[in-house]
Amino acid sequence: MPSDYIPALKYHFLTPIYDWFIWLTMPEIEVKKRLIQQAAIKTGQAILDFGCGTATLTLLMEELHPDCTIVGLDVDPQILIIANEKVKLKNSSIQLKEFDGKTLPFADASFDKVLSSWVFHHLTTDQKHHAFREIRRVLKPNGELHIADWGKAENGLMRFLFFVVQVIDNFYTTNDNVKGKIPQLLAIEGFENVEIKGSQSTLFGTLSYLKGINR
Repeated sequence: MPSDYIPALKYHFLTPIYDWFIWLTMPEIEVKKRLIQQAAIKTGQAILDFGCGTATLTLLMEELHPDCTIVGLDVDPQILIIANEKVKLKNSSIQLKEFDGKTLPFADASFDKVLSSWVFHHLTTDQKHHAFREIRRVLKPNGELHIADWGKAENGLMRFLFFVVQVIDNFYTTNDNVKGKIPQLLAIEGFENVEIKGSQSTLFGTLSYLKGINR
């Protein structure tokens, strides 16, 4: 486990209330259903939830696509304890794995699609580059990466709201997001047909939906 990762709510002592906090403040299920719909998952595909957190997206994918192989991955062992409890409660067949922050624990070309929600704003620019390279490695040819994360503000209000988030959270990992640089970083790491599929306003700023293809 890397020592420099940022927990889901920045501090470990807040991890137990993560699900409650997100439920209270964000349209989480709406966002994650939209991301799953965007991914257009097909029967029998292998799907990775990168940065699965408490496995809300992972379990939702299994519910909507029970005929697929779904794996959740996260760098935080504390949040994976919560995720494993939820998986057991659902009698789910989802596999959850811990990530060391360096090499994804999967062979090359293991997955048809990788989905990720609210993860990359926790990573530095170098960490984003590394993560995108590793995701490309484990994606099959023509495999797809689908992301829901903070993006460039749609208007002044959204920029102000996200500035407040940056003050509380940090600037050094979120600047790439708010400056709209994620598509550029994806392209640098070899993803093609990178596009912003949509955006929406939230209490904390503009959320963007992105897609990139591993040619």
